[in-house]
Amino acid sequence: MAVIARDFLAMLSLGGPEPLPAAATPVEVANGGGHTTWQDGLLQVWVRPREAAGDVRLASAGWTVLLGDDAEWDEGRPETALVGATTIRYDATSRALTIRTSIVGLPPVFVYRDARRVVIASDLYLMARVAGVPLDLDPVAVHQLGHIGHPVEHRTLFRRTRLLPGASAVTLLADGTERTESSWQLPPSTPASWEDFTDAQIASFEDAVRRMTVSGRFLSLTAGLDTRAVFTTLAGQGRLVPAVTMTGARRSLDARAAARLCAAYGVRHELVTFDDRFTRGLPGFVEQASRLSGGLSSLGQAPEVFLYDQLGGAFAGRISGNLGNQVGRGGTEGVGLRRAGVGRVAPALVDAAGAAADAHWLLAKLDADAHHALGVILHEEIPFSSVGNFSVGHHFVTQQSPYADRALIETLALKPADARSAPSGSVVNMRLRDLRHRFLGEPSHTSFQRRLIGQQGGFAARFPINLGWRASGGVSPVGLALGAATMLGMVAQKTGLDEGPIGNLVSRTGIPALHNFRQATRWLRRHLESFTRDTLGARSIRESGLFDPDGLQRVVDEHFAGTADHFETVTFALDVALAHQLFCQGGHHHRLPSPPPLAVR
Repeated sequence: MAVIARDFLAMLSLGGPEPLPAAATPVEVANGGGHTTWQDGLLQVWVRPREAAGDVRLASAGWTVLLGDDAEWDEGRPETALVGATTIRYDATSRALTIRTSIVGLPPVFVYRDARRVVIASDLYLMARVAGVPLDLDPVAVHQLGHIGHPVEHRTLFRRTRLLPGASAVTLLADGTERTESSWQLPPSTPASWEDFTDAQIASFEDAVRRMTVSGRFLSLTAGLDTRAVFTTLAGQGRLVPAVTMTGARRSLDARAAARLCAAYGVRHELVTFDDRFTRGLPGFVEQASRLSGGLSSLGQAPEVFLYDQLGGAFAGRISGNLGNQVGRGGTEGVGLRRAGVGRVAPALVDAAGAAADAHWLLAKLDADAHHALGVILHEEIPFSSVGNFSVGHHFVTQQSPYADRALIETLALKPADARSAPSGSVVNMRLRDLRHRFLGEPSHTSFQRRLIGQQGGFAARFPINLGWRASGGVSPVGLALGAATMLGMVAQKTGLDEGPIGNLVSRTGIPALHNFRQATRWLRRHLESFTRDTLGARSIRESGLFDPDGLQRVVDEHFAGTADHFETVTFALDVALAHQLFCQGGHHHRLPSPPPLAVR
């Protein structure tokens, strides 16, 4: 039997038989739960079970640890690549540790290697606690964090530490030898008719929902197309679970729609409201988000930490529409670049990274045939853009989604030859397609999600989706009006019209609140100024070599004085400073490395 684990850490010493550094025993872990340690020669392992139930031991003859959702797990086929889970197996005969990553690289597995040891961990913060593992910021990765919004090419923020690629079997032998093989590829394109294609997707999706564990789980419900398809399928199977929706003090359009949907089906619905309880504890949520995301995001993922704080450990798993956009419509999470002013606050980073200022890592890879683009989305866009968010959630509960299903993903090989691919080498085209999806919806004959909801019928099919369209057909006039108001709120937040005296008047209309509860620009200016100044002004940061102190000070002063909008640059600096404080052992004792000239492809 596989041990279903929340956290995993393994260390192989390459420096001979001297005593191993302490792994992580004891390790500070959230939400309680026991742990087990195991050792075979120079290999030391620490595992924390997902849901502690008595004593958990790893067999001396060999064992399997599973990270993530076990919906696809088959004990008889341990070599099968999964989508929602990563497996780690140890063969005592060959003394080989094999990590079989998920098809989309999530849950993540990180590997650190130097001349003395190899460390494998499910969480970078666990790795940072291993004695003798010096994590230093990687200039290339940090520059990518500022320019793109996240590192790419399987980098983490730290040197000598990488994210294992998805759909791979990575074997580590006792002498430190490492071998990587592909464990899955998208099947060759065999185009079918639209009806056969969507029929196959519906059948796979319904089967995936049927195999999900729902006891003790909640549905993260926005009432958009992706989560509504999950909701209606659960309803059809008589397995509906409590729903949770995040919202601001004034209810967002998503919160209103989710509440109506749950009321119609008699489902318990909870709102997690970002009010003064959130803003009062914001510094703590920001720091925890940085820790759990591997330093990739602080303010950006603070709402996720607050969500689980409010739920208080009441649930063991979170069911979501994750991957619905990519698997259902061949889309991406976003193609816009962060474009923080790295050169203004950290010119040394730009010099060390050697990165092209205008390079876009994703667009060129998507500007190809649809089949190739889908492979890029699965193996590169999903893990790189989502690893921080996934890692935060995975720390608290099991992340589950019926879209994270191998059979469903493999139906993409049947996509008709005349299909217009959602990915495109044009940012404008992709954004226009997104607007069309929000206002007018997906064509009924090409969208398995719309067909599925329409076949189920009832309130879910009639009530407007996103900004006004119905799965059953047509557009709701009231829904369209609310959608237009939501778009105005989006523009107001994007342009800063919800700030200042005019912004206060605009905010009183409630229009900005319809768009999104995430008011990060306001949270930073109104509730994080002292925390940001203290963090960026700390001695360890000033002496780290990360930033130009004078340039950073000017940017911070201008932003909080309201004379210029440097939101992306200030939050980038905050992300990097917290990553340095939380992960780089010794704090101010470690300056930014000065590597030889590097180039980014």
